[in-house]
Amino acid sequence: MKNINKQESLELAPSEIQVLEMIRNKRFISIKLIIKNGEVDVIEGLERMHTGERIIDLLKQHDFQNLEIKQSNGKIVCVNRIFRKKVSPSGKTKRS
Repeated sequence: MKNINKQESLELAPSEIQVLEMIRNKRFISIKLIIKNGEVDVIEGLERMHTGERIIDLLKQHDFQNLEIKQSNGKIVCVNRIFRKKVSPSGKTKRS
């Protein structure tokens, strides 16, 4: 009986599943959660991008993002992107 109660208490919300998927993806350097009223409201992910990608292509990939571009000796050496994903109250979210 105790095992059933533990399993029920471990049931994850759709937003929690999204966070775990992002962690397991291993492409993110960091993940930030913004919580409102005890629920995940926004998920932010910081990822290092390939420097060979065109900047215009990176801009088209997400509607809400910040790009950090580092240049040395006239060449792009590092591109970091922080993108934001709003979690809908119903738990249905857009996948990245």
